[in-house]
Amino acid sequence: MSLSQRVVSYLDQQKVRYQTLFHDHSHSSLGSAIAAHVPSSKVAKAVVLEDDRGYRMMAVLPADSKVDLAGINDILNRRLRLMKEQQLYRYFEDCENGAIPPLAQAFNLDAIVDHSLMDLPDIYFEGGDHRSLIHLSQRDFSRMMRHAVHASISRPVFH
Repeated sequence: MSLSQRVVSYLDQQKVRYQTLFHDHSHSSLGSAIAAHVPSSKVAKAVVLEDDRGYRMMAVLPADSKVDLAGINDILNRRLRLMKEQQLYRYFEDCENGAIPPLAQAFNLDAIVDHSLMDLPDIYFEGGDHRSLIHLSQRDFSRMMRHAVHASISRPVFH
């Protein structure tokens, strides 16, 4: 598999300048950061959430962090949970399992983004496969996240 055509089309439509950084195959966003020799705090990952009413949204956080689901539910006054894996595969069919790009709007989803990603000079993220990272300037990433809720939504995995 390669970059998600949906994501590439979206970035092109938005006139976003990006680079693709190729690396050895990995199994997660954190693994991609390590394989590409990029600080894991600069790699954004997507976690897809849903509720009982069919509402879905994307949480965007650093690859070296875990989503704070209770915090998100408090902020949004909702009862969201992680989307079931089987649904995830159908919803993001042009992406490898676990390599969902954190561009919610390309998939017609609302988003909530962790504040820590907004202070970095540039951002990397998986573009649909586990062999490449997309690299954006903070300016372009901020533009992609302009409609997202901005909050503290994660906890670092490592101390």
